[in-house]
Amino acid sequence: MHAERKLFLVDTAFFNRRAVGESQASAWEPLVNRVRRKSSKRRRSIRYVRWTVKAAFVLVFMLPIVYFVTAPKFPVLSLFFGGLTREPFILLPYGQSVCSLLLVSYDYVGPGAWLICPVGGLQTLLTGQVTIVLLLPTIVALVLFLIPNFVLGNVFCGWACPLGTLIDSFDKAVERFMPNLNLRREEYAKQNNEKERSTQGFLCPTCFFGKIIGNRYASVANGVLVASLVGSAVFQFPVFCTICPIGISTKGMFHLKAWTRITGAMMPIIFELWAIPAIAILLSLRMKRYWCRKICPVGVTLNIAGSFSPLVRPTVVSEKCVMKGCPKDCEDYHMDYCAACRVVDRKRCERVCPQGINLLEKGSLGRCTRCMECYIQCDYDAIRIEWVGEPAVFSAFRRLKNRLRRRETSRSSKLLDRKNI
Repeated sequence: MHAERKLFLVDTAFFNRRAVGESQASAWEPLVNRVRRKSSKRRRSIRYVRWTVKAAFVLVFMLPIVYFVTAPKFPVLSLFFGGLTREPFILLPYGQSVCSLLLVSYDYVGPGAWLICPVGGLQTLLTGQVTIVLLLPTIVALVLFLIPNFVLGNVFCGWACPLGTLIDSFDKAVERFMPNLNLRREEYAKQNNEKERSTQGFLCPTCFFGKIIGNRYASVANGVLVASLVGSAVFQFPVFCTICPIGISTKGMFHLKAWTRITGAMMPIIFELWAIPAIAILLSLRMKRYWCRKICPVGVTLNIAGSFSPLVRPTVVSEKCVMKGCPKDCEDYHMDYCAACRVVDRKRCERVCPQGINLLEKGSLGRCTRCMECYIQCDYDAIRIEWVGEPAVFSAFRRLKNRLRRRETSRSSKLLDRKNI
């Protein structure tokens, strides 16, 4: 009874472990677990399906495909041990890649026969080196890659990206085996999200779509995207593809051809470049999916495409959300445990989101990868999936319009005050 009386004295402003202390939050969890709801098997099955799909794509992209019987083998060379002129260490067969996902065979690239990475495709088109014969197939392949993301949202980053799967696996390992580091990551992510919400204006003035993708702090990724496109047009080869961790880890065609242009060697696989995917993964020690959220230009491009999607949109049901009030269907509603529930929950939907989207304050879903973790892990069934809703790009333009209108009103009122003075 003494422990229950303490719950009535909890200040509802202390919602995080840093404010109330790790030991207090842990002590309340057994009491709060009485009113928390376990994720149903139906919801957890979504996670199993998603990870099965992710594992399948990793196998497709990482391993050579049997039916590429006519595909050549490419040399593995080293920049520091013998250079690019010595005999290769080993020959590796070409396989499927995010750069170019072949649907028919290695030696046929007609319209509809392949898909290509949108960033690599745009860079290649801007080089001006695409022949007339390959121009239409390249455009069709780029559009076919983007169509699912325009319709369903940025599903590639959440369900298919091989590098994203490796990063997610690393994040799971950090959560399980390094809990103290994971708490520091969550604290950093929380501070970062608060800065995003409090900061006005653009950190990347060259990128108009910063508002649409809902991430003002994505300036590095925006800058990488713009620099890659401009650099490709200037230097006439896909600049970012030379260091793209996705292309490196999957032996992508655009990556290999970019190094062919630089070195003159025929499609070289350079051993030292594997350090780049390793660094992209280790950046998650700072924040969950740091590479994906802050640096990756492919993610920025697909977020822009995903912002037009009206389908599969997670939203918060205010009547059930413990962070917005005590749910009336709670069996201990009359005992007012909500303060303790909030301390334990700590905006769980935002913490488990790989992109850190704040659903409680109606954060932009332009970055949503449709991983469904918010829906799966909400213990109060407060996340609802809207199968059809307003695309994020429309709400972004409306917010931008309202902001410009408020700015104009403020400017007009200041001018009137000056005239009155």
